[in-house]
Amino acid sequence: MPSGLPALVMAAPPDPAGARPQWLARAVGLFDRGALATESNVRRPLTKWTGSIDIAVRGDAGGDWLPRVEEIATELAELTGAGIAVHDNPLWAGDIDVYLTNRVGYWPFFVDPADGRRDQPFTCIALPSAVGGEMRSSKIHINAGALPPQAVGACLIEEIFQSMGFFGEAPDDPTSLLDDGVGYQELGSMDRLLLRTLYDPRLAAGMERTEALALAREILEEHLSR
Repeated sequence: MPSGLPALVMAAPPDPAGARPQWLARAVGLFDRGALATESNVRRPLTKWTGSIDIAVRGDAGGDWLPRVEEIATELAELTGAGIAVHDNPLWAGDIDVYLTNRVGYWPFFVDPADGRRDQPFTCIALPSAVGGEMRSSKIHINAGALPPQAVGACLIEEIFQSMGFFGEAPDDPTSLLDDGVGYQELGSMDRLLLRTLYDPRLAAGMERTEALALAREILEEHLSR
């Protein structure tokens, strides 16, 4: 496996131990770390899409992965209530642009490795952009030529999940895609719960952490009691 990617790829994150009502503290913590912080654990306002989302799939490997992107979009639309459409190589930029290539030596021209060296293959990255808590765009680049198919699938779901507003990480919690120590090919139960909560209309884009976290706890408790 190329440097920077997890050595293990699994189907989906496992459910937390215990009955669903017992998941509350873990779910609140994941929401705080995933939706209200960055990868560097810097606090940020609640961020999400506030309208419909167009996903554009591009690149010489785009056609190979278009059906999987469509499956992901269908599930996300059901979980969030957002209108999500997938387009095959449109002439215009998508809200989420997904570029996949089979060229092993591919590097996005605007991405540089932290150590400045390009002797390791580029793998995948999401570059989301938001203003005032409202998602404006996300650019996803995946080098399918440098990865086995299972890892490409894991990159797709993880980067699209991140592009929905989950910029943070929880590297010590394997029950969510927020743990990037393992590559998962499907959303887990906790990820579905987090998405439903983030896109609950009671949580407004731009809401500050204290208010958002208190309200998220109420929403999560409602979901877990059903």
